[in-house]
Amino acid sequence: MNKLIDNFGREISYLRVSITDRCNYRCIYCQSEKEFEFIPHQEILRFEEIVEIVQ
Repeated sequence: MNKLIDNFGREISYLRVSITDRCNYRCIYCQSEKEFEFIPHQEILRFEEIVEIVQ
């Protein structure tokens, strides 16, 4: 398997995937304080689609 290297030559050893916008914690790095519009349900990736992208 090929290693993923960033532009600074560092090996990337993890991947963070946000799988939903339905979280209600309202973290400031994720959602601003202004009104937030959720993604329409039909546009959310299925689990199998997420796995395919990550692989």
